[in-house]
Amino acid sequence: EVIRAVGREPHEVRMENMVRPGDMPYRSTTNLLYDNGDYAESVRLAAELVDFPGVRARQQQGEPDGRLIGVGFASYTEQTAHGCGEWVTRGTPVIPGFESATARLMTDGTLMLLVGIQSHGQGLETTLSQVAHEELTIDPELITVRHGDSSLSPFGMGTFASRSMVMGGGAVAKACRLLREKIATVAGHMLQCPPSEVTFKDGAAHGPQSTVSFAEIGRTAYLRQDGLPVHTEPTLEATTTYQPGIDTGVFCYSTQVAVVAVDPRTGFVEILDYGVVEDCGTMVNPKIVDGQIHGGVAQGIGTALYEEIVYDEFGQPLATTFADYLMPGAPEIPRIKIGHMCTPTEHTEYGMKGMGEGGAISPPAAIANAIRDALAPLGAEVNETPMTPERVYEAIQAAKQRAAGGAA
Repeated sequence: EVIRAVGREPHEVRMENMVRPGDMPYRSTTNLLYDNGDYAESVRLAAELVDFPGVRARQQQGEPDGRLIGVGFASYTEQTAHGCGEWVTRGTPVIPGFESATARLMTDGTLMLLVGIQSHGQGLETTLSQVAHEELTIDPELITVRHGDSSLSPFGMGTFASRSMVMGGGAVAKACRLLREKIATVAGHMLQCPPSEVTFKDGAAHGPQSTVSFAEIGRTAYLRQDGLPVHTEPTLEATTTYQPGIDTGVFCYSTQVAVVAVDPRTGFVEILDYGVVEDCGTMVNPKIVDGQIHGGVAQGIGTALYEEIVYDEFGQPLATTFADYLMPGAPEIPRIKIGHMCTPTEHTEYGMKGMGEGGAISPPAAIANAIRDALAPLGAEVNETPMTPERVYEAIQAAKQRAAGGAA
């Protein structure tokens, strides 16, 4: 109401009231420490993704079919990779402030990673292999990631709270660096040079005069101990733990924007355009980040428009099967436009931040704001999710009754 009263665009006022990059790190009144970022820029870029001036022009022109156009924004910041101090503040009985990993070079030169986190669709097998490749230069195709078996993996805390890539990835990076030192010791002996002169490239160890493959190094470490330096233990394995350099976690953020068309005769809402601008620091695999955003937005659209647990007056659930519980399918999900920002944090390996809930947080608010914008000329408001055609239609009818009462 304030925005309309002063004739301003909501997203512009939103930008003016966000924490500025120059004020980072910023401690909030709730004692959260935002590490870095440019929140207002994410709003500006989101407006560009959907051609905000064009949407406003279309809105003013009106639709031939009588539908009402609306545009809405929603921004969030998400605390990820919570460290020990954050969990202590929350008073949790268990402090999941670290993660573990084991890196093991095998006899054939392949690498096995054992982690305490659990991959359930986020592509962690791929991204953890990329981290190991970064440290050891070994082909990701030659890396096996074992997870989900507590009898094999080092002790870990699991996958939740957008922590897996920062915590598990950090542990893998540390373990691979420790393993790299051990490999350099063996390789230096084989190459007849000090370990400090050994370099790694394309999954092999290189000395000043010659090269030895990881397969040869692995075979020597496990099967030909006579080729090891004196007092060097056989096998090549390293286990370590990792926790971020900041106890309060690091903060990713995003702005999402929805453009909708509302049919005032039926209350039906169609999403015409959708944009996401996110910043999760350094992206290990941009395609996986995009995939998680797509899946999260689809989930958020379900929350906004479709999914609801309904009970009758006797407390009996009425949505007990998928015939009664409505979820969005492919036709209901628009083509999602994604823009990336990248503000690495100094507190984690490679500057990574978590982004597990990056797609799902904003859609209900963005879509609600868009519907509210579309219905503004009618004086109608919808303040309950899911914003079903029935609820939207009832809000329109209530606004018409209020207008009629005022006119009378």
